[in-house]
Amino acid sequence: MTYLFGAILMAIILFLWIRGRSVKKKLDYKNKELQSLQNETHKQIQSQQEYISILSQELRIPLYGIMGLTNLLAEDYPELKNNEKLKSLKFSGDYLLTLINNILHVNYLDSEEILSQNGSFDIKEMTQNLVNSFSYATENSDNTLHFDFDSEIDPLINGDPAILSQILMNLISNALRFTKNGNVYFSVSLIKKSENKTTISFKIKHDGFEITKEDEKSIYQEFIDVEQAKKSYLGTGLSVTVVKKLAKALHGEIVIQNDSQAGSEYAFTADFETIQNKDNATAKIKSNTAINNPKLKALVVDDNKLNLLVAEKMLSKENFDCTTIDNGFDAIELTKENTYDIVLMDINMPKLNGIGTTKRIREFDTKTPIIALTAVDVTQLNRQIIQAGLNDYILKPYNKNHLLEIINKNIIPS
Repeated sequence: MTYLFGAILMAIILFLWIRGRSVKKKLDYKNKELQSLQNETHKQIQSQQEYISILSQELRIPLYGIMGLTNLLAEDYPELKNNEKLKSLKFSGDYLLTLINNILHVNYLDSEEILSQNGSFDIKEMTQNLVNSFSYATENSDNTLHFDFDSEIDPLINGDPAILSQILMNLISNALRFTKNGNVYFSVSLIKKSENKTTISFKIKHDGFEITKEDEKSIYQEFIDVEQAKKSYLGTGLSVTVVKKLAKALHGEIVIQNDSQAGSEYAFTADFETIQNKDNATAKIKSNTAINNPKLKALVVDDNKLNLLVAEKMLSKENFDCTTIDNGFDAIELTKENTYDIVLMDINMPKLNGIGTTKRIREFDTKTPIIALTAVDVTQLNRQIIQAGLNDYILKPYNKNHLLEIINKNIIPS
């Protein structure tokens, strides 16, 4: 009896072991299938991200030329400052840039951090220009955009004007999108100020339809607009997907408040560095050299002829002797034969890109500041830029003040 019981027990154990092995093989097979599927999905996502990145870059390149020439026209012909055609062109360029940046940031919403590039800027001038750029849009929609700037704010602060501008343009454009024959109120208010930090609140309020609590939960997560906007207003709702991520890059937050009788309000609050020596900072923004100083020599490397033209025009007005070249190989030879105070290097060039060109220049010249000019989001290039020996970067399209400040920060005093 004991032997029979032992045999049965052994048979059961053997059966369970064989069954366990079989189950384990099936699980291993399923795990391999799942891992293979995950790898394939990852490859597809990565491929999609790379495609969107390339597409965004290709869109930015001609846009840089359009926006650059528009700004140069406004400078060269002051009488065109209030020209409706030029204003509508500028608004279209600014708005298109915001949409391109939105797409790029959505592309890396979960996988990458959005890097900020701080510098001193005039926040009063920036917000006023932003309001002015919407004048064409408000006229077409029969809306009125009201603007109030707190006089207690020191206009010159330190922060990232590009990201701040993108946040505000998104919020204002959404407020205008959800309003027809109504009002949008944009206010910039001082919350508190210390020796080193200035806290500023940006509020955009509209008297269009109310954003419901249900919409409020999903408005930052979905690639769709709220249902009412679908019926009556233009827009994809894509922009609201990224504003929270952008706000986080500035260590701020977005808050939505609703009033069933008075529409909705978007509030964004962030800290900015207080600038101590305002006279010196203002001088740096306006120009990086005194008018009586000898001209500084700049080399601009870019395979796009229109981009070269815009950069040359910008720099020649600011006391620079500017040389332009359209490829990396000639740039290497020029830097061997000449001494430059600054080199502006396009990253995406055929045959030899800006990274490779800079690496070769650094073999014989480690001192000349080289600034990357790139239409590719720097979250992808940050490590390569540092390893190549580039001193800094400027994201295309850029404005003259930002260009001059980056140059001024990196230039070697003679």
